[in-house]
Amino acid sequence: MFKIDFKKELDYEVYADFWDFSVAGANFAELIKKDHPDIDQENYKKYIDDFYTTKKSEMVKKQKEISQILEEKQEQFFIELSKLFDMDFNQNTYQGYLSIFNCNPRWLDTKTFQIYWQKDITYAVEVALHEALHFAFFEYLEKNLTEKIKGLDRNSGVLWEMSEIFNVIILNLPRFRNIIRMEEKLFYSELQGKLVEARSMWNSSKNVGGFVDKYLESYSK
Repeated sequence: MFKIDFKKELDYEVYADFWDFSVAGANFAELIKKDHPDIDQENYKKYIDDFYTTKKSEMVKKQKEISQILEEKQEQFFIELSKLFDMDFNQNTYQGYLSIFNCNPRWLDTKTFQIYWQKDITYAVEVALHEALHFAFFEYLEKNLTEKIKGLDRNSGVLWEMSEIFNVIILNLPRFRNIIRMEEKLFYSELQGKLVEARSMWNSSKNVGGFVDKYLESYSK
């Protein structure tokens, strides 16, 4: 199931981690500065405190809207996840928090994530389902392909790249597209060159294990 809440202190951590960070063509520092030109390393905690105070009612409204739609979609989404991975994820809880920053990070160990509070409702729901697919994917890898991913970093390098590309492929399959109701696009522009070949790998394997084998054989060298 999905839970969407608030955790202001998490935004302290996200600002500290992302204020000057970019990766694979995605510049998070620019995204933060675009929405919050007056925030800096000296005032960020007070800035965040003040923002949560002044925007509280609007954020609560968005939180309720996202929660309602996820509640409507989650049953079918978990059915499709179970078919995809041949695993049961119904007992899992994926905890989301609204954020004032457009970074939308996830934390695999705790199965938690953030959603930028000003995202259109369809995009906000997409973020939640996108992150849930990440959690399921890595749970599958840890259970079934432990040796294959041994020594690989889940947050950088080939394993991270594969997870982002995998999400684009899977969430654009008709059965997932019908749930999300939007096209899934690759956020990291520098990975675009690998997407076409990865789609071919998926089409020739049609299962997660086969795709992972092909991808790692091609890009782990």
